[in-house]
Amino acid sequence: MKIDIYPRNKKQFLRLIDFGKEIVSICKKFKITPIVYGSLAYLIYKKDKNIKVNDIDFLIPGNNFKKIIYILRKKGLLYKYIPEGRSLIIYKGNLNVDLDAYSKKPTKLKTFNFGGLNIKILSLKTLMGIYKRASETSKDNPKENYKKYLTLKKLK
Repeated sequence: MKIDIYPRNKKQFLRLIDFGKEIVSICKKFKITPIVYGSLAYLIYKKDKNIKVNDIDFLIPGNNFKKIIYILRKKGLLYKYIPEGRSLIIYKGNLNVDLDAYSKKPTKLKTFNFGGLNIKILSLKTLMGIYKRASETSKDNPKENYKKYLTLKKLK
């Protein structure tokens, strides 16, 4: 798979991809394999150039945040660690990359070309499950999450 479509915020998206690659390289130093999900994964599967991708969401094993924070401090990158949410948000200007912990490593993955890097992405079915669960449990835009779930379900 390859990113062969751009969202409506293409300029910001291209800068976001470069920043995402920087975070992936930090992860790889510790042999961490980040897994793409969220709006970037939605864009790749849906191929909807009318959406905006405002950040990149990666899943990683939760016990790696301290290692990554160490490197972020050395590089002078800003971040916000949210232990109760098991999340690390990394900032660079108006860009951000979210690293979210998984409890159980997803097994159904695909590989896609991420700005020249081969990287893992959740399978369509797994991504659908995340959006469905988020629509039922998240206070952060449940209607939009359900809409994305239904849209992805049509692609199956």
